[in-house]
Amino acid sequence: NFTLRLNDKGLQDMPVLIFECQKLKRLFLHNNELRTLHLNVGLLTNLEILLLERNRLTCLPPEITFLRKLKVLNVSHNQLLNLPKEFSKLVNLQELFLNHNNMDEFPFALRSLETLELAGNKLKTLPDAMVDMEKLKVFNIDSNHFSIFPRVLCYLPNLVKLSICQNSIQSLPKDIKELKKLEEFSISNNKLIFLPVQFFQLTKLKDFRVDDNKLEYLSDKVENLRELRFLNLAKNLFKSITDNLCNCTMLKHLIIHDNQLTQLPANIHRLRNLKELSVSRNQLDSLDERVSHLKNLSKIELSGNALTYVPVELKDCIRITKADLSYNKLSQFPNALCALFDLKYLKLSGNSISEIIPGISDIKDLEHLELNKNKLSSFSACFCSFTKLVYLDLSENEINSIPAVVSEMKSLQVLLLHHNKFDSFPEELCTLKFLKALDMSNNQIKTIPLKISNLEAIKDLNVSDNQFASFPSEVFHLSSLEKLTVSQMNGLKLTQIPEELSKLVCLRELDISHNALKEMPESIGELEYLVHLIANNNDISQLPKSITSLRNLQHLDLSENRLKSLPAGLHHLHMLKDINFDGNSLSEPLQDLCRGKQLYPILCYLESANERDEKILRKMIEVIADNVASENFEFFCQKLQLRQADIKSLENTRALMLKEKIIKALDVWISENQDLTYAEMVDKLIRILVMTGMYDLTNEVKALKLYSQMVKF
Repeated sequence: NFTLRLNDKGLQDMPVLIFECQKLKRLFLHNNELRTLHLNVGLLTNLEILLLERNRLTCLPPEITFLRKLKVLNVSHNQLLNLPKEFSKLVNLQELFLNHNNMDEFPFALRSLETLELAGNKLKTLPDAMVDMEKLKVFNIDSNHFSIFPRVLCYLPNLVKLSICQNSIQSLPKDIKELKKLEEFSISNNKLIFLPVQFFQLTKLKDFRVDDNKLEYLSDKVENLRELRFLNLAKNLFKSITDNLCNCTMLKHLIIHDNQLTQLPANIHRLRNLKELSVSRNQLDSLDERVSHLKNLSKIELSGNALTYVPVELKDCIRITKADLSYNKLSQFPNALCALFDLKYLKLSGNSISEIIPGISDIKDLEHLELNKNKLSSFSACFCSFTKLVYLDLSENEINSIPAVVSEMKSLQVLLLHHNKFDSFPEELCTLKFLKALDMSNNQIKTIPLKISNLEAIKDLNVSDNQFASFPSEVFHLSSLEKLTVSQMNGLKLTQIPEELSKLVCLRELDISHNALKEMPESIGELEYLVHLIANNNDISQLPKSITSLRNLQHLDLSENRLKSLPAGLHHLHMLKDINFDGNSLSEPLQDLCRGKQLYPILCYLESANERDEKILRKMIEVIADNVASENFEFFCQKLQLRQADIKSLENTRALMLKEKIIKALDVWISENQDLTYAEMVDKLIRILVMTGMYDLTNEVKALKLYSQMVKF
């Protein structure tokens, strides 16, 4: 029973000590970086289970066939092109997983196999020799290149589960009827236009998935599939479903969404065991009241139809826990729903409901409610009786106030109120101490109350597209905040962010896009957990040097600003993965690099440019030190804004030559300007020279800068 677990270790080679473990039965090497298997793998002759999925293997050595006791081999998610010719010698192999490789053929008939998975390869055909694989029970060839159903599969007498999804198969052979033991059959996402009548002789079938094809018609013979429990006919072209389906009384899940149905089968009430009915995105304009006989129904999905009412009889389906009636033509809240006391998940988005009936308060166990895109003019006090409600979406309505009893919603964690009619931030919301996400965007809010600090658990706050005169600094009291969005594409543009931003110590994502910001606060560098920084479409001309301290930053969007340069220290941001500097005024080579959005060359350029600018600065210092006369020394130091005490100290140091004194003075100046990049120091030093009136020296230094920048690095 010896097992060796070496998975998730980042291994590039098999440790040689493995081969000394002659009694090893189970070897787990999945999720590593292996490119090859050691030839000595064949020494592990007692091995029964070998897991190698998610490595970088391009081939298996012939020596693997010495593992004659091997029962399970998983080599999925590698880069295998084929298998060694000797592979058929693995006579005890029962389970073989080869999903997601680069194989274009499987030439073997491994008679001992019971499970074979070849999904995500490049197979177009299967060998006739597979007919000898009489023990095969489970076979998966999803996501390959089959255009014709492999007829050889019809002669695998013990096949129980077959999956051939995501290919280009247009029809099934008549011989499909030979799969007498087949219980699960998935052929989703193909190009089937019909099912042969012989298919309905598969009387053991329990689970049939044929969604995302081109079927228009379901044979009356479907009634022969008396063992059927799960049927998925979604995303086809059905305009009607034969009533004979209702004789499949064992059916528990009927999935027929995304078709063209105008009505349900007349005898649907016979499906007494039905637990799930999904008919979303069809053309139903009414719901047959006989649905109420489906006493075991727990999930009903009817979104995207044209229902104008819900029959009151639906109240008899007392086991329903999830109901989706969104995007219909309901003008009133359905009374029947108020009697579904087990209801936990309710979607009524995209209707025309303008009023909430008092009976809704009886749905005591409701946890998730979506009523967005309706015509509600108020936040009903009835909602506040939902003490178990976790998620509430009332966005895109006409709500302008919140009742005080909202404080009773003790379980509420997510509240969406964007696109409503609020002209002030409702103080009543500040009583929701367990709220984690709040979206108040696209309203007319002008200020945020200090009481917002009572939202002690808040992690995600969106106040975009409102009418703030200045940045709402009250949010800085939300120390638990991880995501803050203040994007003003449609709202009043903000021009400044206070330095108190650094109080948001847990912030991971900041979106300040579409404002009129000219700069970012220096304190942004203190947001040590920041991962996403989105500041596109502003007027930012320069980034704070502190931005290079954001060591966890992965995504940075500063497109459509006025940046002329980037801080050299960006190359210190080792976690950075995704950047966008499009639409700025960057220098030509840097602009071209940024357009490609390839991080490495940009960071290399910035690092090289920084080194070059440092060299330019040192050369300038040498030139200046050789050309400032002794009588101009004090005046020059004053223009450098050195302290008078430092100037006198340098003047009185007799051990130093004049050139050394000037270099010392410039070194002091550099130390006092550490907030500038080397490029900025170069430009500032040139301006100082202009102020001294030393024009010849100024021109010489300018020429040095120009020449140095023209040299490629």
